[in-house]
Amino acid sequence: MKWMVVLSAAMLALAGNHAVAQEKQTVSGLLAQGYQVIHSEIGNPFLQFILKKENQLVWCSVLLQSGETSSCRTIK
Repeated sequence: MKWMVVLSAAMLALAGNHAVAQEKQTVSGLLAQGYQVIHSEIGNPFLQFILKKENQLVWCSVLLQSGETSSCRTIK
């Protein structure tokens, strides 16, 4: 059940970010650059992702209600 919620929220995040300005990092933009989701967690009102590409880690927070990426920060 938890995976269904995570998958649904991830799909919202991917669908809702196409109109966002290019300078802001988004989950969909990072996935398009070859990043992979290595961890996801649901917390109200955010879905949080940790994405990895080579030796770089990025943490992103996505609003569950709208699917919009709230913020992304490089953590390593």
